[in-house]
Amino acid sequence: MIIKLMRHALSGANTGEEDMKEIPDHQISIVANGIPKALETGKQIGAEFLTGAMIFRSPYKRARQTTVQVLIGAGLIKTVEDELPFRIFEDPRLREVEHGYEGQASVDAQKILRDKIGYFWYQLERGESPVQAYDRVSGFLESFMRQMERKKKDSALIVSHGLTIRVFVMRFFHLTVEQFDTMRNPRNCDVITIAPKETVTNPQFTSGRWAVTGLRLKDTTDEGSAQH
Repeated sequence: MIIKLMRHALSGANTGEEDMKEIPDHQISIVANGIPKALETGKQIGAEFLTGAMIFRSPYKRARQTTVQVLIGAGLIKTVEDELPFRIFEDPRLREVEHGYEGQASVDAQKILRDKIGYFWYQLERGESPVQAYDRVSGFLESFMRQMERKKKDSALIVSHGLTIRVFVMRFFHLTVEQFDTMRNPRNCDVITIAPKETVTNPQFTSGRWAVTGLRLKDTTDEGSAQH
């Protein structure tokens, strides 16, 4: 089985053009500058993989829009108005961590306390902690694996959000909180691949017969990447 986890394309929250205080997080859109990368990623993933895979996505607008651009890039549809060629499954458990309702300034104001308590454990005001997101992603993973088995599928694409992808990897590989803390947020349109370890060169984490690649780890020289 091969699982590809993709972060959505560049959004208005990433660029600062949209703020959660003014626009609900689930309604934040991708921006024009993010479309070429989504198209390129779709081309790289390819029509063959996508037509044979089960596709899951967050119901947030930016994840929906990204999925469409991926299908365009792969040549499976031509425009955003085209009917989708196969069923795509949406699951609210794949949503981004909830940041509260007071916008990025509120999130920034909590940084000192968040650093003190620990990023994984800290619950944002009127929002959610990564450990709470871990609980719902764990539930998704269990039903996802059952559905893959029931449908007799061996490949999947999951279009989601940076934090959600990290806790998915954490749960799948039974990582510790300390190992979770080594993961940087994926860049927009990054693809993280989980596959049998004999097929993965230089795996970043392994568990049983599985390995993962494509993560950004904190011992690299890469700069951090904004949430949303």
